[in-house]
Amino acid sequence: MSTKYLSFFNLTDDPFRLTPDTAYFYNSHAHATALQSLEYCVTRKEGFCVLTGDPGTGKTTILRLFTEKFKESAEIALIMTPRLMPDEFFQAILDDFKIPLSVSKNEMLKSFRDFLLSHAANDRRVVIIVDEAQELPGTTLEELRLLSNLETEKEKLLQIILIGQPELSNKLIRNPLRQLNQRITVRVKLQPLNSAETSDYINTRLIKGGNSSLLFNQKAKELIYTLSHGIPRTINLLASRGLMSAYLEKSHEVFEKHIEQGARDVMEASVPIRTSGAFPLRAVATAVAGILLACAAGAAFYLLRDTSKTRNQTPAQAAVPPPVSAPVSSSRTKPAAPVSPPAAEPVPSFASVVARDISGADPNQAIFNAFNVMAAAWNVPQIPHYYANPHTAPLKYLASLALQCGMELIIFDGNAEGVVELGYPLLLQIKPGEKDRETYAALTEVANSDYVIPAGLGGKKRLSRRELESVWHGMAIILWKNYDRIPAYIPDNDRTPATAALQKLLANAGIAVEKNGVFDQKTRDALKSYQNLKGLEVTGRPGLRTLLYLYQGNSGHFHPTLKH
Repeated sequence: MSTKYLSFFNLTDDPFRLTPDTAYFYNSHAHATALQSLEYCVTRKEGFCVLTGDPGTGKTTILRLFTEKFKESAEIALIMTPRLMPDEFFQAILDDFKIPLSVSKNEMLKSFRDFLLSHAANDRRVVIIVDEAQELPGTTLEELRLLSNLETEKEKLLQIILIGQPELSNKLIRNPLRQLNQRITVRVKLQPLNSAETSDYINTRLIKGGNSSLLFNQKAKELIYTLSHGIPRTINLLASRGLMSAYLEKSHEVFEKHIEQGARDVMEASVPIRTSGAFPLRAVATAVAGILLACAAGAAFYLLRDTSKTRNQTPAQAAVPPPVSAPVSSSRTKPAAPVSPPAAEPVPSFASVVARDISGADPNQAIFNAFNVMAAAWNVPQIPHYYANPHTAPLKYLASLALQCGMELIIFDGNAEGVVELGYPLLLQIKPGEKDRETYAALTEVANSDYVIPAGLGGKKRLSRRELESVWHGMAIILWKNYDRIPAYIPDNDRTPATAALQKLLANAGIAVEKNGVFDQKTRDALKSYQNLKGLEVTGRPGLRTLLYLYQGNSGHFHPTLKH
């Protein structure tokens, strides 16, 4: 995507690229369940785990998030080319684990068992992950089953994760593989997004791309869902094409017609142009799904938006001294009075000082420093060394730092009163003027009407509200821990640990709720009661702001507070 194209939409990064990027991970209910299932398999030493999903649903991103989390606590062999016969496959595993190969397979098996036992003695997991596992030959799957026999009297020494398309499940139930199928203890299918999640997914990626105000018309998002069937990769393709169509018309808003045009562009002449009547959605959906089978996988780490109840868009303007006027002399008038001494240079405004300070600074260095202030506030180990690609967008860099520390992000869009009401320390987006560079600063305290920024801003650590609002226009980032990993959307009749955790949070907040582990009508009503009590949007679904308040009122989970 060209720089000119990005700047037209005020984007700092391409929000809908097709390549997988964990910094864009969207924590839908299905994706959260899939990631938790993989983690459960490994931490509980369950042996075999199978994750399936249609192409484009985000399996590769889940895999990357999992390996990133366990890279320090487990030995992981990742097999990306599964069309290997048994001996080739076993040698590929040994090579990933850096176990020396030998001519004798018995010797290699002995070395592998010694490798497993030594790591088990240190309580370190050993994991084999096979991607595109539907391509594994039957004889190689049987080899995997035999490897899983390496165990002690108390526990499995090896955890095996098979990731593939739905055909993998059909393959495993065939008679020759029934013994392997019986050993699978964790099975999860990655489902597409629903309509509400699709809309939120689009908003999330726009925010992550650097523009929280870029608007996809609601009908445009509904059309994207209809055409994509909730497949993230397809959503990305259609949204990207829609943006291009809007750009060509110089429209800063994406409408339904832009998505239609984008879909026609994808399929070239095979998609009819609408002249009247209904648009042929089924034909387009089928065509788009077909072409996407050849596209690269894609999904993303999540950064979700939540707005405050009030917002003040008009920042106080710093006072500018009036221009100094000098007397004019003329030969036809009386002699000019003595010339006054030159007026003193006007004192630069606070906003101009800040703009000057950040004009040549590295915004990602500021992100790094501010993030470590927040990490310390949350009692999370700080990241010791700064490193960032200078071309990485600030929000994307922040998301990567949060991922390393198991933190999550919410966009705050409000004003100074909203900050105090929220009660959490935040990262403020500092941007004195429209054409100035942006930076980020950690706000940790509001004392005597002063806003305290430990790292300082414009040479000051305590800012008056007037000074703050001359450089901060309402956008901030809440860094937080979703301790129980409860997704923003839980479907009806859900019975996962997330629902049980949500019911416990509601009960601890004094809301009458039946703790039966089922996301039923009573639980939705309890959520509505809590949301109404807190003045939140009443949806009957968790939502990020609702979760933030629930954790805030729960003594069982630590969270920092904005000091007063």
